[in-house]
Amino acid sequence: MALNPKDTLLRALQLNISAIITVAVDNETHQPSLKTVYDNIIQYHGGLSLLEPLDILPDLLRCRRKEAVELINLISEKSSPKEVLIVIQETLEQLTQLSGEDEDEGEHVSGSVQCLIKVIVLSTKCELILGKRTALSVVSPLISGVSSAVSSLGSHFTRDSGRSLLAGISGMSEAFYKWIFETSSESNVAEAREIIRLLLDTTVLACASCIRASLCARAFEMYYPRLTLSSAIEPEWQEGEQAMLSVLTTLRVMTLSPQDVLDNPTMSSLIVLAHEQQSYPLPKDLPPKLHSMLIASIQMNFAIDESLFLIFRRVTQDRTQPNFPADLATSLCVVLPTLASTHLDPFIRHFSLRLIALILAQLPSVLQQQILITLASDTELPQMRAAAIGLLKEFVLEALRVPTLSGEQNVLASPLLIRSFGPILFRTMPPDYLSTVQVADDIEKSLEPSRIAEVLSFYYVLLQRDRENKTGIRDPDTIASVESSLLRPLRSFLEKWSNAEAKPIFSVISLQVGLERIDNAVQTIRCQ
Repeated sequence: MALNPKDTLLRALQLNISAIITVAVDNETHQPSLKTVYDNIIQYHGGLSLLEPLDILPDLLRCRRKEAVELINLISEKSSPKEVLIVIQETLEQLTQLSGEDEDEGEHVSGSVQCLIKVIVLSTKCELILGKRTALSVVSPLISGVSSAVSSLGSHFTRDSGRSLLAGISGMSEAFYKWIFETSSESNVAEAREIIRLLLDTTVLACASCIRASLCARAFEMYYPRLTLSSAIEPEWQEGEQAMLSVLTTLRVMTLSPQDVLDNPTMSSLIVLAHEQQSYPLPKDLPPKLHSMLIASIQMNFAIDESLFLIFRRVTQDRTQPNFPADLATSLCVVLPTLASTHLDPFIRHFSLRLIALILAQLPSVLQQQILITLASDTELPQMRAAAIGLLKEFVLEALRVPTLSGEQNVLASPLLIRSFGPILFRTMPPDYLSTVQVADDIEKSLEPSRIAEVLSFYYVLLQRDRENKTGIRDPDTIASVESSLLRPLRSFLEKWSNAEAKPIFSVISLQVGLERIDNAVQTIRCQ
C-alpha cells in the first residue's frame, strides 16, 4: 500500500530531521520548510523525540526567521535541559570569539547580536536541573558567558537590539536569582546577587546608547512648557524606559534599593538612578565617587541623557531651600559649558545652558559672580561668552528685584558688578577685533558680533532697570568709560560697514539698533 504524502513527509522527518533543519535554515525556499517541520512535529505523536538539541540548536540560533524561534521554544520546553545547556555555553563562547574577528562584517555581527538575544531567551525558558550541583554552580558559567558576549558585542547593538537585551537579560537574571533563592544557602544567594548585579552593570553600560528614553526632553517640556517650540522627545521612547524598568525590577527582586546603588556606585549607577522613580530624592551631597562619575560621564559624552537628568533632578527637587553643594556646582560649571557650546544636539546645548542657570540660581552671589566671570571671558569656548552675558543679565535683574533675605549685599546688585564685569564686557574680544575685519564675510563668520549684541542688550536693560543706581551704571564716569572703551569704536565700525555692502549685513543692523537704544537711554538719564 502506497504511503500518502503526509506519511511520506513524516517518515522523511524521522530519518533525517537534523539534515532537513540545517538546510532549511540556510535556504528559506527549501521544502520542507522550518514551518512545515514545526507543524508536523507538533502533530506527530513522537515528533518531539526527533529533535536533537546538540545537532540542530546551533543552526536554529543563528537563523533570524520566526519559524526558527518557534522551534527553539519547543526545544527549550521539551528537550533535554543538559543538552540545551551545553549548546548555550558553546554558543556564548563562539559569540565572544567571533565578535573580535568579524568587526568589519556588519551583517555577520548583526546576526551574532540576534543570536545572543535568542540565547538569552533560551536560557530563561530552559528548565535547568540541579543534579549533584548547586543552582549557583549551574548558572554561574551562563552569567559569565553572557557577560563576556555582551561586552564583546556591545559596540554593535542597535537601539532595538540593545533594548531587547536589557529586557531579556533582566528577565533571565530574575529567573536565575529566584531559582537560587529557593534552592540554595544564604551565602550562595549573596554571591548570586553580586554576580547578577555585575552582569546587569555590564549590560546597562553596553546598552547605554540604546535606551534613549528622552528623560531630559520630557522633563524640560514639563518644567519649561513656554520654552518648548518643538519637541525633542524621541519616538518610541517608552520602549527604552520599559527596558530600564525591567532592570530596576530585577534589582528590587534581589532587594537592592536605590540607596544600595548609591552606597556602592558603578558607572551604570548613573543610568539606574536616573530611571529610578522620581519620588526617590537624591541626597544633598552626592557620594564623592558618584560625583566623579557624573563629571566623567559628561566629559566622555556617555549616558548624557541620564547624567544631565540626574543633575536636573538634584537641582529642582527642593527649590524652597537652595543648597546646591559648592564643589559640585563648580565642577559642573566647568564641564557643562562645553556641552552647551559644542554638543552636536541643539537640545542638549539648550538644556545644558538651562542647567547652568538652575545651578547658579542656588548659589551665593559671590560664587555666581566668580563662575560668570569665568564663562564670560572663556577664550576656549567663544560660544559661551555670549550665553554667559545672557545668564548674567538674568541674575542681575533678579538681584535688583529681590532684596537678600540675609541682609548681606548681593554683589550683582552693587558697584562690584561693574568693577568685576566692566573690563570683560565693555570691550571687544580680542581688543583689536573691529580693526581686523576686512570683508563682510569676516563679520558673518565671527561670533564676536553676537557677543557685542548681548553686551549692548545687557547695558541697555541695566540702564533702564537700575533706577536706584545700585550698580553705579548710571554714574557719569561709568557712562563715559563705556562710551570710550566700546561704544565710540563701535560707532566708527558701524559707519564704515552700514553702507559698504549692497546686501545688508544682519549682524551690523542688530548692532546699530542696540546702539541707538543705548544712546536714547543715556540721553534720557542725562536730561533727568
